[in-house]
Amino acid sequence: MLTYTPPESRLPAPHTYEKPWIGWLLIFAWLWPGVFSHDLWRPSEPWVNEAVKALLAGGSIWLPTVFDEPYFSVSPVYVWVAAMYRRILSPDMTDAYSAMRFASVTFTAIGLAASNLAGKVFLGRQQNHSVALILIGCAGLIMAGHFLGGMSVQFAAAGLCLYGLALARKRVIVAATLLGVGWALAALSAGYLMAVCLMLIAFVLPISTAWQVKRYTVSLVGALAVSVPLMLIYPLALYHSSPTAFTWWQSYQMLGTFGGTASFSLGWSAWYYLKNLLWFAFPALPLAVWSFSRGQWKQQDWGVLAGVWLTLLGALLCVEPIQYQDNLIWLLPPLALLGAAKLDSLRRGAAAFLNWFGIMTFGLFALFLWLGFLAMNFGFPAKLAERAAYFSPYFVPDIDTMPMLVASLFTPLWLWAITRKHVKGRQAVTNWAAGMTLVWALLMTLFLPWLDAAKSYRPVVEQMQAALPTDFAAQQACIQIEPAAKTIRLAWGEYSNLPLRLNDRSCRYRLIQTHKQASPPEGWQTVWQGGRPRNREEWFMLLEPQP
Repeated sequence: MLTYTPPESRLPAPHTYEKPWIGWLLIFAWLWPGVFSHDLWRPSEPWVNEAVKALLAGGSIWLPTVFDEPYFSVSPVYVWVAAMYRRILSPDMTDAYSAMRFASVTFTAIGLAASNLAGKVFLGRQQNHSVALILIGCAGLIMAGHFLGGMSVQFAAAGLCLYGLALARKRVIVAATLLGVGWALAALSAGYLMAVCLMLIAFVLPISTAWQVKRYTVSLVGALAVSVPLMLIYPLALYHSSPTAFTWWQSYQMLGTFGGTASFSLGWSAWYYLKNLLWFAFPALPLAVWSFSRGQWKQQDWGVLAGVWLTLLGALLCVEPIQYQDNLIWLLPPLALLGAAKLDSLRRGAAAFLNWFGIMTFGLFALFLWLGFLAMNFGFPAKLAERAAYFSPYFVPDIDTMPMLVASLFTPLWLWAITRKHVKGRQAVTNWAAGMTLVWALLMTLFLPWLDAAKSYRPVVEQMQAALPTDFAAQQACIQIEPAAKTIRLAWGEYSNLPLRLNDRSCRYRLIQTHKQASPPEGWQTVWQGGRPRNREEWFMLLEPQP
Protein backbone atom coordinates (compact mmCIF):
# COMPACT_ATOMS: atom_id res chain seq x y z
CA MET A 1 0.00 0.00 0.00
CA LEU A 2 1.45 3.37 -1.02
CA THR A 3 1.35 6.21 1.47
CA TYR A 4 2.34 9.81 1.11
CA THR A 5 5.11 11.09 3.36
CA PRO A 6 5.65 14.84 3.52
CA PRO A 7 9.04 15.88 2.14
CA GLU A 8 10.26 17.29 5.45
CA SER A 9 9.55 13.90 7.12
CA ARG A 10 11.70 12.07 4.58
CA LEU A 11 14.70 14.25 5.18
CA PRO A 12 17.09 13.51 8.05
CA ALA A 13 16.96 15.81 11.02
CA PRO A 14 19.15 18.87 10.54
CA HIS A 15 22.58 18.65 12.09
CA THR A 16 22.74 20.33 15.46
CA TYR A 17 25.78 21.76 17.17
CA GLU A 18 24.09 21.46 20.53
CA LYS A 19 25.91 19.38 23.16
CA PRO A 20 23.66 17.23 25.40
CA TRP A 21 25.59 18.15 28.55
CA ILE A 22 24.71 21.82 28.06
CA GLY A 23 21.04 21.00 28.49
CA TRP A 24 21.64 18.94 31.63
CA LEU A 25 23.83 21.70 33.10
CA LEU A 26 21.27 24.41 32.40
CA ILE A 27 18.37 22.46 33.88
CA PHE A 28 20.37 21.59 37.00
CA ALA A 29 21.61 25.17 37.39
CA TRP A 30 18.08 26.55 36.96
CA LEU A 31 16.63 24.36 39.73
CA TRP A 32 18.58 25.67 42.71
CA PRO A 33 18.73 29.49 42.90
CA GLY A 34 16.09 30.78 45.30
CA VAL A 35 15.93 27.58 47.34
CA PHE A 36 18.51 28.48 49.98
CA SER A 37 19.32 31.23 52.48
CA HIS A 38 16.19 33.32 52.79
CA ASP A 39 13.20 33.65 55.08
CA LEU A 40 9.60 32.80 54.34
CA TRP A 41 8.14 35.00 51.60
CA ARG A 42 4.53 35.85 50.88
CA PRO A 43 2.07 34.81 49.68
CA SER A 44 2.17 31.08 50.43
CA GLU A 45 5.45 30.29 52.22
CA PRO A 46 4.44 31.33 55.78
CA TRP A 47 1.23 29.31 55.51
CA VAL A 48 2.89 26.19 54.15
CA ASN A 49 5.53 26.41 56.86
CA GLU A 50 2.84 26.53 59.53
CA ALA A 51 1.02 23.53 58.00
CA VAL A 52 4.27 21.53 57.95
CA LYS A 53 5.03 22.45 61.56
CA ALA A 54 1.53 21.35 62.58
CA LEU A 55 2.02 18.00 60.86
CA LEU A 56 5.42 17.42 62.46
CA ALA A 57 3.96 18.36 65.84
CA GLY A 58 1.59 15.42 65.63
CA GLY A 59 -1.23 16.78 63.50
CA SER A 60 -3.40 14.68 61.24
CA ILE A 61 -1.65 13.43 58.13
CA TRP A 62 -4.94 13.64 56.20
CA LEU A 63 -6.01 17.09 57.32
CA PRO A 64 -3.43 19.88 56.91
CA THR A 65 -4.13 22.63 59.43
CA VAL A 66 -2.98 26.15 60.20
CA PHE A 67 -3.87 27.31 63.70
CA ASP A 68 -6.15 24.28 64.11
CA GLU A 69 -8.19 25.21 61.04
CA PRO A 70 -8.28 23.12 57.81
CA TYR A 71 -5.81 24.32 55.22
CA PHE A 72 -6.39 23.13 51.64
CA SER A 73 -4.74 25.95 49.70
CA VAL A 74 -1.76 23.63 49.16
CA SER A 75 -2.02 19.95 48.33
CA PRO A 76 -1.65 17.55 51.27
CA VAL A 77 0.90 15.69 49.12
CA TYR A 78 3.10 18.77 49.12
CA VAL A 79 2.81 19.13 52.91
CA TRP A 80 3.82 15.47 53.34
CA VAL A 81 6.90 15.77 51.14
CA ALA A 82 7.95 19.13 52.61
CA ALA A 83 7.63 17.69 56.12
CA MET A 84 9.72 14.68 55.10
CA TYR A 85 12.51 16.89 53.76
CA ARG A 86 12.41 19.11 56.84
CA ARG A 87 12.76 16.13 59.14
CA ILE A 88 15.59 14.54 57.11
CA LEU A 89 17.66 17.59 56.14
CA SER A 90 17.11 20.08 58.94
CA PRO A 91 19.03 21.23 60.90
CA ASP A 92 22.10 19.08 60.15
CA MET A 93 22.39 19.68 56.40
CA THR A 94 20.45 22.90 55.82
CA ASP A 95 17.97 25.24 57.47
CA ALA A 96 14.32 24.30 57.83
CA TYR A 97 13.05 26.68 55.15
CA SER A 98 15.52 25.47 52.52
CA ALA A 99 14.81 21.85 53.42
CA MET A 100 11.09 22.30 52.80
CA ARG A 101 11.74 23.97 49.43
CA PHE A 102 13.32 20.71 48.29
CA ALA A 103 9.72 19.55 47.85
CA SER A 104 9.22 22.17 45.10
CA VAL A 105 12.50 21.17 43.47
CA THR A 106 11.47 17.50 43.54
CA PHE A 107 8.04 17.98 41.97
CA THR A 108 9.36 20.47 39.42
CA ALA A 109 12.13 18.06 38.43
CA ILE A 110 9.52 15.31 37.99
CA GLY A 111 7.43 17.58 35.76
CA LEU A 112 10.44 18.63 33.68
CA ALA A 113 11.75 15.08 33.28
CA ALA A 114 8.34 13.62 32.39
CA SER A 115 7.56 16.39 29.88
CA ASN A 116 10.98 16.06 28.27
CA LEU A 117 10.68 12.27 28.01
CA ALA A 118 7.26 12.70 26.41
CA GLY A 119 8.90 14.99 23.88
CA LYS A 120 11.49 12.33 23.06
CA VAL A 121 8.78 9.71 22.53
CA PHE A 122 6.73 11.95 20.25
CA LEU A 123 9.46 13.84 18.43
CA GLY A 124 12.50 11.57 18.53
CA ARG A 125 15.63 11.34 20.64
CA GLN A 126 17.41 13.93 18.51
CA GLN A 127 15.43 16.60 20.35
CA ASN A 128 17.56 15.96 23.48
CA HIS A 129 16.31 18.52 26.03
CA SER A 130 14.25 20.81 23.82
CA VAL A 131 10.99 20.48 25.77
CA ALA A 132 12.64 20.95 29.17
CA LEU A 133 14.70 23.91 27.95
CA ILE A 134 11.59 25.61 26.58
CA LEU A 135 9.90 25.06 29.95
CA ILE A 136 12.70 26.52 32.07
CA GLY A 137 12.77 29.48 29.70
CA CYS A 138 9.15 30.31 30.65
CA ALA A 139 8.90 32.94 33.38
CA GLY A 140 5.68 31.39 34.70
CA LEU A 141 7.45 28.29 36.01
CA ILE A 142 10.02 30.10 38.16
CA MET A 143 7.96 30.83 41.27
CA ALA A 144 6.34 27.38 41.36
CA GLY A 145 9.68 25.67 40.89
CA HIS A 146 11.59 27.34 43.70
CA PHE A 147 9.31 28.54 46.50
CA LEU A 148 7.00 26.80 48.96
CA GLY A 149 3.61 26.22 47.34
CA GLY A 150 1.50 23.55 45.73
CA MET A 151 1.76 24.53 42.05
CA SER A 152 4.84 22.35 41.60
CA VAL A 153 2.65 19.32 42.41
CA GLN A 154 0.25 20.32 39.65
CA PHE A 155 3.14 20.74 37.22
CA ALA A 156 4.37 17.24 38.11
CA ALA A 157 0.86 15.85 37.57
CA ALA A 158 0.64 17.48 34.13
CA GLY A 159 4.05 16.11 33.15
CA LEU A 160 3.17 12.57 34.28
CA CYS A 161 -0.08 12.65 32.30
CA LEU A 162 1.73 13.86 29.19
CA TYR A 163 4.38 11.16 29.46
CA GLY A 164 1.76 8.52 30.17
CA LEU A 165 -0.14 9.45 27.03
CA ALA A 166 3.10 9.39 25.03
CA LEU A 167 3.73 5.77 26.07
CA ALA A 168 0.11 4.61 25.98
CA ARG A 169 0.38 2.96 22.53
CA LYS A 170 3.69 1.26 23.28
CA ARG A 171 4.17 0.31 26.94
CA VAL A 172 0.78 -0.39 28.47
CA ILE A 173 1.76 -1.07 32.10
CA VAL A 174 4.10 1.89 32.45
CA ALA A 175 1.65 4.20 30.67
CA ALA A 176 -1.28 3.08 32.82
CA THR A 177 0.76 3.66 35.98
CA LEU A 178 1.92 7.11 34.92
CA LEU A 179 -1.55 8.19 33.81
CA GLY A 180 -3.21 6.80 36.93
CA VAL A 181 -0.76 8.50 39.27
CA GLY A 182 -0.96 11.74 37.27
CA TRP A 183 -4.77 11.82 37.44
CA ALA A 184 -4.75 11.05 41.16
CA LEU A 185 -2.11 13.69 41.82
CA ALA A 186 -4.16 16.22 39.87
CA ALA A 187 -7.26 15.38 41.92
CA LEU A 188 -5.38 15.84 45.19
CA SER A 189 -3.62 19.05 44.13
CA ALA A 190 -6.15 20.87 41.93
CA GLY A 191 -9.48 19.19 42.66
CA TYR A 192 -11.46 16.38 41.12
CA LEU A 193 -12.82 18.53 38.29
CA MET A 194 -9.29 19.01 36.97
CA ALA A 195 -8.70 15.25 37.15
CA VAL A 196 -11.93 14.62 35.21
CA CYS A 197 -10.82 17.12 32.57
CA LEU A 198 -7.47 15.31 32.18
CA MET A 199 -9.32 12.00 31.85
CA LEU A 200 -11.60 13.52 29.24
CA ILE A 201 -8.54 14.58 27.22
CA ALA A 202 -7.34 10.98 27.14
CA PHE A 203 -10.74 9.61 26.11
CA VAL A 204 -11.27 12.21 23.37
CA LEU A 205 -7.96 11.50 21.62
CA PRO A 206 -9.27 8.50 19.60
CA ILE A 207 -11.20 10.95 17.43
CA SER A 208 -7.95 10.89 15.47
CA THR A 209 -6.89 7.74 13.64
CA ALA A 210 -3.40 8.18 15.07
CA TRP A 211 -4.80 7.27 18.49
CA GLN A 212 -7.15 4.47 17.42
CA VAL A 213 -4.87 1.71 18.66
CA LYS A 214 -5.87 -1.29 20.77
CA ARG A 215 -2.94 -0.82 23.14
CA TYR A 216 -4.11 2.70 23.81
CA THR A 217 -7.55 1.47 24.88
CA VAL A 218 -5.95 -1.09 27.19
CA SER A 219 -3.75 1.63 28.67
CA LEU A 220 -6.77 3.80 29.45
CA VAL A 221 -8.55 0.92 31.17
CA GLY A 222 -5.41 0.23 33.19
CA ALA A 223 -5.07 3.91 34.07
CA LEU A 224 -8.63 3.93 35.42
CA ALA A 225 -7.85 0.83 37.46
CA VAL A 226 -4.86 2.63 38.97
CA SER A 227 -6.34 6.09 39.43
CA VAL A 228 -9.78 5.34 40.86
CA PRO A 229 -8.51 3.54 44.00
CA LEU A 230 -5.83 6.21 44.49
CA MET A 231 -8.40 8.98 44.14
CA LEU A 232 -10.66 7.30 46.70
CA ILE A 233 -7.94 6.83 49.34
CA TYR A 234 -7.82 10.45 50.45
CA PRO A 235 -11.59 11.14 50.90
CA LEU A 236 -12.09 7.79 52.62
CA ALA A 237 -9.14 8.38 54.95
CA LEU A 238 -10.31 11.92 55.67
CA TYR A 239 -13.83 10.67 56.44
CA HIS A 240 -12.45 8.03 58.78
CA SER A 241 -10.19 10.60 60.45
CA SER A 242 -12.77 13.37 60.82
CA PRO A 243 -16.30 13.16 59.36
CA THR A 244 -16.75 16.88 60.03
CA ALA A 245 -13.62 17.78 58.08
CA PHE A 246 -14.67 15.46 55.26
CA THR A 247 -18.07 17.17 55.01
CA TRP A 248 -16.39 20.58 54.86
CA TRP A 249 -13.90 19.38 52.22
CA GLN A 250 -16.68 17.83 50.12
CA SER A 251 -18.79 20.96 50.35
CA TYR A 252 -16.11 23.57 49.67
CA GLN A 253 -12.85 22.05 48.41
CA MET A 254 -13.47 18.84 46.46
CA LEU A 255 -13.54 20.59 43.07
CA GLY A 256 -10.57 22.86 43.74
CA THR A 257 -11.07 26.51 42.80
CA PHE A 258 -14.60 25.68 41.62
CA GLY A 259 -15.66 24.90 45.20
CA GLY A 260 -17.52 21.76 46.21
CA THR A 261 -20.95 20.20 46.25
CA ALA A 262 -22.39 23.05 48.33
CA SER A 263 -20.45 25.92 46.80
CA PHE A 264 -19.90 25.11 43.12
CA SER A 265 -19.44 28.28 41.07
CA LEU A 266 -18.33 29.40 37.63
CA GLY A 267 -16.90 32.65 36.33
CA TRP A 268 -15.50 34.16 33.17
CA SER A 269 -11.72 34.48 33.13
CA ALA A 270 -10.87 34.07 29.45
CA TRP A 271 -9.41 37.55 28.95
CA TYR A 272 -7.43 37.39 32.21
CA TYR A 273 -5.74 34.10 31.34
CA LEU A 274 -5.19 35.03 27.70
CA LYS A 275 -3.31 38.25 28.47
CA ASN A 276 -1.24 36.58 31.21
CA LEU A 277 -0.40 33.65 28.95
CA LEU A 278 1.55 36.03 26.69
CA TRP A 279 4.31 36.46 29.30
CA PHE A 280 3.71 33.35 31.40
CA ALA A 281 4.39 30.93 28.51
CA PHE A 282 7.00 32.86 26.52
CA PRO A 283 8.78 31.47 24.45
CA ALA A 284 6.65 28.29 24.46
CA LEU A 285 3.60 30.14 23.12
CA PRO A 286 5.13 31.73 19.97
CA LEU A 287 7.04 28.53 19.19
CA ALA A 288 3.78 26.56 19.49
CA VAL A 289 2.07 29.03 17.16
CA TRP A 290 4.90 28.44 14.69
CA SER A 291 4.33 24.68 14.84
CA PHE A 292 0.60 25.16 14.22
CA SER A 293 1.30 27.46 11.30
CA ARG A 294 3.42 24.79 9.61
CA GLY A 295 0.28 22.70 9.11
CA GLN A 296 -0.10 18.90 9.20
CA TRP A 297 -0.38 18.93 13.00
CA LYS A 298 -3.82 17.29 12.72
CA GLN A 299 -2.14 14.22 11.20
CA GLN A 300 0.45 14.00 13.98
CA ASP A 301 -0.19 12.28 17.29
CA TRP A 302 1.53 15.07 19.23
CA GLY A 303 -0.50 17.69 17.34
CA VAL A 304 -3.83 16.07 18.16
CA LEU A 305 -2.85 15.63 21.82
CA ALA A 306 -1.71 19.22 22.21
CA GLY A 307 -4.78 20.54 20.40
CA VAL A 308 -7.24 18.58 22.54
CA TRP A 309 -5.32 19.37 25.76
CA LEU A 310 -5.19 23.11 25.10
CA THR A 311 -8.84 23.21 23.99
CA LEU A 312 -10.34 21.38 26.96
CA LEU A 313 -8.09 22.78 29.67
CA GLY A 314 -8.30 26.23 28.12
CA ALA A 315 -12.08 26.02 28.25
CA LEU A 316 -11.90 24.98 31.91
CA LEU A 317 -9.70 27.97 32.73
CA CYS A 318 -12.11 30.27 30.90
CA VAL A 319 -14.86 29.45 33.40
CA GLU A 320 -12.62 29.61 36.50
CA PRO A 321 -14.39 31.57 39.25
CA ILE A 322 -11.03 32.59 40.81
CA GLN A 323 -8.42 34.28 38.66
CA TYR A 324 -4.98 32.97 39.57
CA GLN A 325 -2.25 33.22 36.95
CA ASP A 326 -0.35 30.17 38.19
CA ASN A 327 -3.21 27.98 36.94
CA LEU A 328 -1.68 28.50 33.49
CA ILE A 329 0.99 26.02 34.51
CA TRP A 330 -1.36 23.29 33.21
CA LEU A 331 -0.87 24.61 29.67
CA LEU A 332 2.94 24.73 29.74
CA PRO A 333 3.77 21.04 28.97
CA PRO A 334 1.66 20.79 25.77
CA LEU A 335 2.80 24.24 24.64
CA ALA A 336 6.45 23.23 25.14
CA LEU A 337 5.82 19.99 23.24
CA LEU A 338 4.30 21.94 20.36
CA GLY A 339 7.12 24.45 20.47
CA ALA A 340 9.75 21.72 20.19
CA ALA A 341 7.95 19.86 17.40
CA LYS A 342 9.00 22.22 14.60
CA LEU A 343 12.01 23.77 16.27
CA ASP A 344 14.44 22.45 13.64
CA SER A 345 12.39 24.03 10.87
CA LEU A 346 12.33 27.42 12.53
CA ARG A 347 13.47 29.94 9.95
CA ARG A 348 16.93 31.33 10.44
CA GLY A 349 15.56 34.85 10.71
CA ALA A 350 13.08 33.87 13.45
CA ALA A 351 15.78 31.94 15.35
CA ALA A 352 18.14 34.90 15.03
CA PHE A 353 15.45 37.27 16.32
CA LEU A 354 14.67 35.04 19.32
CA ASN A 355 18.39 34.78 20.04
CA TRP A 356 18.95 38.53 19.64
CA PHE A 357 15.87 39.40 21.73
CA GLY A 358 17.09 37.07 24.49
CA ILE A 359 20.61 38.50 24.43
CA MET A 360 19.32 42.08 24.65
CA THR A 361 16.68 41.36 27.29
CA PHE A 362 18.72 39.19 29.62
CA GLY A 363 21.96 41.06 28.96
CA LEU A 364 20.44 44.40 29.96
CA PHE A 365 18.71 42.80 32.94
CA ALA A 366 21.98 41.20 34.09
CA LEU A 367 23.81 44.52 33.71
CA PHE A 368 21.09 46.22 35.76
CA LEU A 369 21.41 43.59 38.51
CA TRP A 370 25.18 44.04 38.72
CA LEU A 371 24.76 47.83 38.86
CA GLY A 372 22.05 47.42 41.47
CA PHE A 373 24.35 45.23 43.56
CA LEU A 374 27.04 47.94 43.47
CA ALA A 375 24.49 50.63 44.31
CA MET A 376 23.01 48.71 47.25
CA ASN A 377 26.34 47.89 48.84
CA PHE A 378 28.63 50.79 47.82
CA GLY A 379 26.23 53.66 47.07
CA PHE A 380 27.13 54.07 43.40
CA PRO A 381 25.31 54.92 41.16
CA ALA A 382 23.75 57.22 43.73
CA LYS A 383 20.31 57.50 42.11
CA LEU A 384 20.00 53.72 41.90
CA ALA A 385 21.15 53.39 45.51
CA GLU A 386 18.43 55.83 46.53
CA ARG A 387 15.73 53.81 44.77
CA ALA A 388 17.06 50.57 46.26
CA ALA A 389 16.82 52.06 49.76
CA TYR A 390 13.31 53.31 49.02
CA PHE A 391 11.95 49.89 48.05
CA SER A 392 13.85 47.93 50.74
CA PRO A 393 14.61 50.29 53.64
CA TYR A 394 15.44 47.46 56.06
CA PHE A 395 18.30 46.20 53.90
CA VAL A 396 21.78 46.26 55.45
CA PRO A 397 24.71 46.03 52.99
CA ASP A 398 25.83 42.43 52.88
CA ILE A 399 28.46 40.81 50.65
CA ASP A 400 28.68 37.05 51.05
CA THR A 401 31.46 35.07 49.37
CA MET A 402 29.42 32.14 48.07
CA PRO A 403 26.69 34.16 46.29
CA MET A 404 29.41 36.32 44.73
CA LEU A 405 31.19 33.21 43.43
CA VAL A 406 27.96 31.81 41.98
CA ALA A 407 27.08 35.11 40.29
CA SER A 408 30.62 35.48 38.95
CA LEU A 409 30.48 31.95 37.53
CA PHE A 410 27.09 32.27 35.81
CA THR A 411 27.89 35.51 34.00
CA PRO A 412 30.89 34.31 31.91
CA LEU A 413 29.13 31.01 31.16
CA TRP A 414 26.23 32.94 29.67
CA LEU A 415 28.62 35.12 27.68
CA TRP A 416 30.22 31.97 26.31
CA ALA A 417 26.82 30.50 25.39
CA ILE A 418 25.64 33.52 23.41
CA THR A 419 28.86 33.78 21.38
CA ARG A 420 28.48 30.32 19.83
CA LYS A 421 28.07 30.11 16.08
CA HIS A 422 25.47 28.24 13.98
CA VAL A 423 22.51 29.52 16.00
CA LYS A 424 19.36 27.78 14.80
CA GLY A 425 16.13 26.83 16.52
CA ARG A 426 17.50 24.61 19.25
CA GLN A 427 20.50 26.84 19.90
CA ALA A 428 18.23 29.89 20.21
CA VAL A 429 16.06 28.07 22.77
CA THR A 430 19.16 26.99 24.70
CA ASN A 431 20.47 30.54 24.74
CA TRP A 432 17.09 31.80 25.95
CA ALA A 433 17.08 29.23 28.77
CA ALA A 434 20.65 30.23 29.63
CA GLY A 435 19.61 33.88 29.82
CA MET A 436 16.65 33.08 32.08
CA THR A 437 18.92 30.99 34.31
CA LEU A 438 21.51 33.78 34.47
CA VAL A 439 19.00 36.45 35.48
CA TRP A 440 17.32 34.19 38.03
CA ALA A 441 20.70 33.20 39.51
CA LEU A 442 21.86 36.83 39.77
CA LEU A 443 18.55 37.86 41.33
CA MET A 444 18.78 35.06 43.91
CA THR A 445 22.43 35.75 44.78
CA LEU A 446 23.29 39.43 44.35
CA PHE A 447 19.82 40.69 45.29
CA LEU A 448 18.82 37.99 47.78
CA PRO A 449 19.57 39.96 51.00
CA TRP A 450 17.82 43.01 49.55
CA LEU A 451 14.75 40.97 48.56
CA ASP A 452 14.72 39.16 51.89
CA ALA A 453 14.69 42.46 53.77
CA ALA A 454 11.70 43.58 51.69
CA LYS A 455 9.67 40.36 51.57
CA SER A 456 10.30 38.82 55.00
CA TYR A 457 8.48 39.75 58.19
CA ARG A 458 11.62 39.27 60.29
CA PRO A 459 12.80 42.93 60.09
CA VAL A 460 9.33 44.11 61.12
CA VAL A 461 9.28 41.78 64.10
CA GLU A 462 12.79 42.81 65.13
CA GLN A 463 11.85 46.48 64.92
CA MET A 464 8.92 45.94 67.23
CA GLN A 465 11.02 43.98 69.70
CA ALA A 466 13.56 46.81 69.78
CA ALA A 467 10.75 49.25 70.66
CA LEU A 468 9.61 47.27 73.70
CA PRO A 469 10.36 48.81 77.10
CA THR A 470 13.64 47.70 78.64
CA ASP A 471 11.79 46.26 81.62
CA PHE A 472 9.40 44.19 79.47
CA ALA A 473 10.88 40.87 80.62
CA ALA A 474 11.04 42.01 84.25
CA GLN A 475 7.36 42.93 84.13
CA GLN A 476 6.61 39.39 82.92
CA ALA A 477 4.29 41.14 80.53
CA CYS A 478 2.42 39.48 77.66
CA ILE A 479 1.00 40.68 74.35
CA GLN A 480 -2.64 40.19 73.46
CA ILE A 481 -3.49 39.28 69.85
CA GLU A 482 -6.76 38.45 68.16
CA PRO A 483 -7.33 34.90 66.80
CA ALA A 484 -8.30 36.39 63.43
CA ALA A 485 -4.94 38.21 63.12
CA LYS A 486 -3.41 35.37 61.11
CA THR A 487 -0.50 37.39 59.73
CA ILE A 488 0.59 38.43 63.21
CA ARG A 489 0.38 34.86 64.43
CA LEU A 490 2.41 33.63 61.46
CA ALA A 491 5.11 36.32 61.62
CA TRP A 492 5.58 36.85 65.36
CA GLY A 493 5.12 33.17 66.08
CA GLU A 494 7.95 32.35 63.66
CA TYR A 495 10.45 35.14 64.28
CA SER A 496 10.01 35.99 67.96
CA ASN A 497 9.82 34.32 71.34
CA LEU A 498 7.50 36.92 72.82
CA PRO A 499 4.63 35.76 75.03
CA LEU A 500 1.66 36.10 72.70
CA ARG A 501 -1.78 35.43 74.17
CA LEU A 502 -5.03 34.96 72.28
CA ASN A 503 -7.77 37.25 73.62
CA ASP A 504 -6.04 37.56 76.99
CA ARG A 505 -7.27 40.91 78.26
CA SER A 506 -5.00 40.70 81.29
CA CYS A 507 -2.02 41.47 79.00
CA ARG A 508 -0.74 45.00 79.26
CA TYR A 509 0.19 45.19 75.57
CA ARG A 510 -1.92 44.59 72.50
CA LEU A 511 -0.69 43.92 68.93
CA ILE A 512 -3.14 44.61 66.11
CA GLN A 513 -3.13 44.61 62.31
CA THR A 514 -4.66 47.59 60.56
CA HIS A 515 -3.90 50.04 57.72
CA LYS A 516 -1.27 52.77 57.72
CA GLN A 517 -3.62 55.72 58.21
CA ALA A 518 -5.46 54.13 61.14
CA SER A 519 -5.51 55.67 64.61
CA PRO A 520 -5.18 53.71 67.86
CA PRO A 521 -8.44 52.48 69.40
CA GLU A 522 -9.96 54.64 72.09
CA GLY A 523 -8.20 54.26 75.42
CA TRP A 524 -4.95 52.98 73.88
CA GLN A 525 -1.72 54.66 72.83
CA THR A 526 0.86 53.55 70.29
CA VAL A 527 4.15 52.09 71.55
CA TRP A 528 5.33 51.12 68.05
CA GLN A 529 3.96 50.90 64.55
CA GLY A 530 5.42 49.53 61.33
CA GLY A 531 5.06 47.15 58.44
CA ARG A 532 6.66 45.77 55.33
CA PRO A 533 7.97 48.39 52.87
CA ARG A 534 5.50 50.00 50.47
CA ASN A 535 2.54 48.11 51.96
CA ARG A 536 -0.06 50.55 53.24
CA GLU A 537 -2.83 48.01 53.68
CA GLU A 538 -0.90 45.78 56.07
CA TRP A 539 0.22 47.78 59.09
CA PHE A 540 0.91 46.69 62.65
CA MET A 541 0.53 48.57 65.92
CA LEU A 542 1.75 47.69 69.40
CA LEU A 543 -0.52 49.39 71.93
CA GLU A 544 -0.66 49.97 75.66
CA PRO A 545 -3.39 51.58 77.78
CA GLN A 546 -3.33 55.33 78.08
CA PRO A 547 -2.25 56.55 81.51
